[in-house]
This record gives sequence, structure tokens and C-alpha cells, in this order.
Amino acid sequence: MSLFPDVQRKAQDEISRQVGPDTLPDFDDYDKLVYVQAVVLETMRWLPVAPLAIPHRVTRDDEYRGMLIPEGSTVIPNTWAILRNPEDYPEPERFNPDRFIKDGCLDTSVRSPLTLAFGYGRRTCPGRWLSSASLFMIIASTLHTMDIHPILGPNGEPFDPEKHAFPGIKLNFDKLPCAVTPRSTKAAELIRKYTNN
Repeated sequence: MSLFPDVQRKAQDEISRQVGPDTLPDFDDYDKLVYVQAVVLETMRWLPVAPLAIPHRVTRDDEYRGMLIPEGSTVIPNTWAILRNPEDYPEPERFNPDRFIKDGCLDTSVRSPLTLAFGYGRRTCPGRWLSSASLFMIIASTLHTMDIHPILGPNGEPFDPEKHAFPGIKLNFDKLPCAVTPRSTKAAELIRKYTNN
């Protein structure tokens, strides 16, 4: 969010309108927080945790676009490339949660990254629903109470996550510099209330 202050502010405005200042978002707020849902989807699309899915062994000869894939071959799905396909996601390098919204609702005609980001077929992550629900709650609660600011580099340049990523089966970063501060005194009180601190 430190890279996308406009997205952060738009999500915070939605949360403030729908949830109010006196409580943290919960799962009852899910359907009301359409933009936050779109932020989760765009986060999963833009930087998938597993850019390369778990390799699969082909159990019988198969064909794809006229190319034979012989039995016993190993196929490694490139989730990163699929989620950056400009036919499915125009301007794929741009972080744009609005691509998932149409007429104030999630646009079901846009391929959900959640169908790809957690693997494929029988090897789909069994925790995908828990993970995506947890990601929604973490993003909604954090943005409701915190502002996330970039920490600029020595030459005043913003942090570029792609320059510090170590992609492979799992995406890792050597650093993620940002500053996180309470949005207000009320937000700081909410944080203390919910953390018993």
C-alpha cells in the first residue's frame, strides 16, 4: 500500500463509511467492502505468493495447441505469467483494484486470481479459503487503523518490490521498507483495545 497511496486512501474511505470509527471490520462487513475485496484480488494477481505452481507429472499423453505433452513429462504452471496476461488483465503491470469492479460490485467476468494463486486441480491449496479470508481481514483491519507510507531510498526513489523479489516456487523479498503509523488517536485506541495493549 505504501506504493499506492490513492488505492490505500480509497480503501480507507470505503472502510470508514461502511464500518465506522468505533470497531474493526469483521466478516459481517465483507459484502459491504467491495473495494477492499478488489484490493485483495489485485494483491494476489500483482504479486502472487507462488509465482510458479507446484510441478505436475503428466499421467498420459496430452496435447496443448497442437503440441504433444508426453506421458511422464513435468509441467510447471507459470502463475505469474497467467496473472500478467494482458488479454485477461489489461495493463497487467499496473496495480489496479478497479479492474475487478463493475457497477459497484465485483465483476465476475474478470478471472479471479484466487482460482490460480493457490494452485491447480487436485493439488490446490486446501487452505485457500482461510488464506483469502485472513488476507481480507488483515488488509481491512490494517487500512482501517493505519497509514502505510513509503520509505524512500538514498536518492529519493520509491521502493520497487520487483527489484528486491526472489521469485521461484515462492516469492521472497530481501526487504520491504515502509513506515506504519496510526491514522488517528481513535485508531490508536482501537489498536490498543483489540490487542489488549
